[in-house]
Amino acid sequence: MKKIILTMIALVFALMSFSEVYIFLYHRFDDERYPSTSTSTEEIKNHIKIVKEKGYKILDHQDFLSYVNGDKNYENAVLFTIDDGYKTTTKAHKLFKEENIPYLLFINTGNVGYPDYLTWEQIRQLDEFSGLTLGLHSHEHDNFLYMLEQNGKEYTLNFFEEDLIKSQKAFEDEMGYKSEIYAYPYGYYTYGMDDILKDNNFKYAFTQDMGPYIKEYGKYFIPREPLLLDWATESHLSYILNRKALLTKDRYPVEITLGEEFQISLTTNDNIRDTKLYISQEGLLDTVKDGNKIYSTNYFTSNQLLNRIAIFARDTESGKEKVRYWLLRNIGE
Repeated sequence: MKKIILTMIALVFALMSFSEVYIFLYHRFDDERYPSTSTSTEEIKNHIKIVKEKGYKILDHQDFLSYVNGDKNYENAVLFTIDDGYKTTTKAHKLFKEENIPYLLFINTGNVGYPDYLTWEQIRQLDEFSGLTLGLHSHEHDNFLYMLEQNGKEYTLNFFEEDLIKSQKAFEDEMGYKSEIYAYPYGYYTYGMDDILKDNNFKYAFTQDMGPYIKEYGKYFIPREPLLLDWATESHLSYILNRKALLTKDRYPVEITLGEEFQISLTTNDNIRDTKLYISQEGLLDTVKDGNKIYSTNYFTSNQLLNRIAIFARDTESGKEKVRYWLLRNIGE
């Protein structure tokens, strides 16, 4: 009996998240016209080399889905993702195929066939590689943050669902099967979109909030690390692979009405020190840690459309940086 109990305890611990998955995000490749969203193929080669040398497991869709669902845990793991479906994706695809590196490609279906984008025939050719999993990136690639502010939440959620159905139909008509994964256009999202994705049988969805991912964060607002410009360097990659995820509760604010004054706050049971809060419009903030509660000393009013909030801290024992980002949404009437 004692042996059975110990085995059960070991199994429970094996399924818990003690390690993060680091999810890389790319858009364009070797495209000098758009340096802010382009990564060179030489940099990607280096990213692959680094994660292999460090012994990280490179996940495919099924591996990652098993992690998201709590069926598997990985000691050190990464996932490669690409958004939009630009023509230059073929350059990265060639590298991934040569190295047998699995990756996810998210297509905004309304732009397929436009001058800078892949055609459906090209997408079908890419899909012949068993390591590729295709996902949806909306149909119209709208800015949901702007839509929330201008038209309110009910309108935005209705639009999101209609766009999702339209995108899925276009994809299924061309590819002959349904996609089951999603990446929000621009990484912008709001509560309620997760329920719509779940109701439409999507398994998980990605934002563009930064930081590592643990399955306790949930399935439909998964962070990713963009690797471009200075963030594509070896030093930055080493930095993000050394960060740990911070498990938080009661994060505030996440959604606010226009003009609402707010104080940033959250709670965490993680053992941390040197805590600092951050918001895009202000930068690093004066921060108070009172037990497991952390809050900003000042109050703010959102003065820009895009604001991400973050907490940075150090693990008390290891000294490693722990982070959590989230997107602030201004909700109009």
